[in-house]
Amino acid sequence: MASTAKRETYRHGNVRSEAIAVGLELVRSDGHTALSVRQIATALGVAHRSLYNHFADREALLDAIAECGFIELGTRLKDCRTPADYVSTELDFALNEPHLYDLLQSRPHATMKEKPSLRAAVHVCIGEALRLFSREGRSSDENRRAVMKMLMLLHGGISMYRGGILDLPDDAAFVTELQKMIETEG
Repeated sequence: MASTAKRETYRHGNVRSEAIAVGLELVRSDGHTALSVRQIATALGVAHRSLYNHFADREALLDAIAECGFIELGTRLKDCRTPADYVSTELDFALNEPHLYDLLQSRPHATMKEKPSLRAAVHVCIGEALRLFSREGRSSDENRRAVMKMLMLLHGGISMYRGGILDLPDDAAFVTELQKMIETEG
């Protein structure tokens, strides 16, 4: 006779979306380095193998979570009106969402080439930087290089500040200092 007991691991709904949402929350709280497919499956109440129907591997799951993070950051950046706004918004994101920021910075460029939706989310963020930091009279290559230089300064500064290398009294002083540095680079 077949068992009529309800399986605790059976679930309806969009498992892919739910896995990304749970993964996003776990990344926000604990970081991405220790995140596992099994951990997300357990949180969802599904067999971990079922997630492989939606994600080729752990990296594919992390890419999907990173895409959500880039979409969130891009949405915030669209509200920026000045280069200083852009810098403040990026810094606010990095300092208040440190684990998610780390995940976004860990995605290799080659992965973005293979994943059109991830690439599109990243390009929104880069497009907002181009919108605010491009200058008339510069070629598109010069504007692209200026944005890349600004982003390298920004992300390097974030890494140094978070690592305790910079001697600044608080986040506000860090934001102000980095804004001044980037203004002089413009």
